[in-house]
Amino acid sequence: MTRSDIPYAAGSDFKPASGIRVDLPVAGYYRHRMVKGGHPVGVRIWHGPPLDPITREELDRGWRWQATVNNKDIDIDRVWPRVAGSPIDQAEHDHLAAMNSWAAEHAPEHSAADPMKPVDLLKASIGF
Repeated sequence: MTRSDIPYAAGSDFKPASGIRVDLPVAGYYRHRMVKGGHPVGVRIWHGPPLDPITREELDRGWRWQATVNNKDIDIDRVWPRVAGSPIDQAEHDHLAAMNSWAAEHAPEHSAADPMKPVDLLKASIGF
């Protein structure tokens, strides 16, 4: 048995059975739970120039894959490829982001206020 001449760093054309390429993100909107049992959030993934963190204006830099969770920047490696199986439309993304930001401002004790914490069913309120 001989070893292949293709170096490991060259990569491969491997495609998993589900058809999702983990090495190449797909631009769009997704629903995701940041932690097990957490409140759902809206995730946006796109390829483009980076945005200034304060003014949100496009910077004159090289394009890259970027992601936001509830309209806040996040490292794309924290969400892709976990979100790939749950695409949503922009309206649902905007609804999830608005619901989480409203809860953070008006109901900080609600589970939607901090999507990084799981829902505590013993302390959960019925609604907003």
